[in-house]
Amino acid sequence: MRLDTFDIRILHSLVEDGRASVETVAERIQLSPTATRRRIRRLEAQKVITGYRAELDPEQAGLEIRIHVLVKLQKRERSEIAQFERIVRDTPEIQSCDLVTGQFDYFLLIHLSSMKDYHQYLRQFLADNDAIGSIESNVVIGNIKRTQKLALVAGD
Repeated sequence: MRLDTFDIRILHSLVEDGRASVETVAERIQLSPTATRRRIRRLEAQKVITGYRAELDPEQAGLEIRIHVLVKLQKRERSEIAQFERIVRDTPEIQSCDLVTGQFDYFLLIHLSSMKDYHQYLRQFLADNDAIGSIESNVVIGNIKRTQKLALVAGD
C-alpha cells in the first residue's frame, strides 16, 4: 500500500496524540473532517493503524529495570522454536521480542522492578525453556531517545 502525504500527516498527528478528534486531526493536516475520517477508516481497515492505547512510563509504574536480552536457541527445530515463542507470548514481563539475524536468534525487551526480580525471572525462564542455548543480558542504564514516530515518506 502506498501512503500519500495526507496519510502520513494523519499518522504523524495520531502518533503525537492518539486521542485527538477527527476534527482536530483534520485541522492539523488541513483537510476536511469528512475526508480525514474516510482516510483514517481506510488506514484502520488496511491495518496501517492497528489500535489506540495509552503510553505508559514503566519507571513510574514501578518497573525501574529495563533489560535487553539476546537469546540463542540450542536447535532451530520447529518444535523448539514454537515452544520458545509460545513462552515469550505468554510472559507479560517481555515487552517485545524480535527475531534477528547474527549470532543470536531473538532480541527481548524486559521490564522488571529490580535486579533481584530479574535474577528470579531468568532462573524460571531458563528452567521453563529447554530450547534456549545461551542468553546475553544488557541492563539499560539510561535512555537517549524513545519515540513511536516513524520516518514515513509518501509514495509516488
